[in-house]
Amino acid sequence: MNSVKLSDTLTIDYQVRISRRARNVRLTVSARDGLTVVVPHAFYLWRIPSIVKSKKDWIASHLERFALTGRSREHAPTDALPEIISLPALGESWQVEYRLTRARSVAAVSNGSGKIVVRGATGDKRACRAAMKRWLSRRAGDRLVPWLRQISEQHGMPFVRAVIKGQRTRWASCSRKKTISLNYKLLFLSPDLVRYILLHELCHTRQMDHSPKFWALVMSLEPDYRTLVKELRHGPKLVPDWAAHAQRR
Repeated sequence: MNSVKLSDTLTIDYQVRISRRARNVRLTVSARDGLTVVVPHAFYLWRIPSIVKSKKDWIASHLERFALTGRSREHAPTDALPEIISLPALGESWQVEYRLTRARSVAAVSNGSGKIVVRGATGDKRACRAAMKRWLSRRAGDRLVPWLRQISEQHGMPFVRAVIKGQRTRWASCSRKKTISLNYKLLFLSPDLVRYILLHELCHTRQMDHSPKFWALVMSLEPDYRTLVKELRHGPKLVPDWAAHAQRR
């Protein structure tokens, strides 16, 4: 673990990950790992502290958002509704506002100011969670499907269509008809993990099983896949309770 002093009152720890795929330095922040600096294979490591310092405002902002979310989860009961929704996959953080109206249903809508408004019968927590999951599905469709398409075109691995689901145990899947199903919970993972999962499923458009040929294809496109697979084991812990749990009946 490395550290750098950003100000007289703030010293931050960070970890460095060397990636053969990376062409530029990339900073990521997650609730589990804190700050991670991803650098190309031949990068001069002595340059990292100055890069971290140049992004100190961005880092401080994201760490505070995750700290708020973490404290909220630590002290809140399992069925508590979120006040902040952080989506590391997209580098986004949304404030949630609840507005009680006379409507019998609940809807969640967002605007360009980083706010999600949940309105309607907001006293019904189950309905609120369902509305926010629908919002997550729409957000995943808006952002993950174009991302999948971009990787597909980049590597010449076409798929027929993509759908957004809320699978309990799978991050994604690919059918023999080349339909790729993406879990909206991917939004709670880091960009590197999401990219690996998208690439993994696209590789199934060529090789449906997990044979040596499949893993050779994956390695040719993502040399660091073994590291990412290990990180993915912690993925379920990154999904907040309200988004992870099945609806109560």
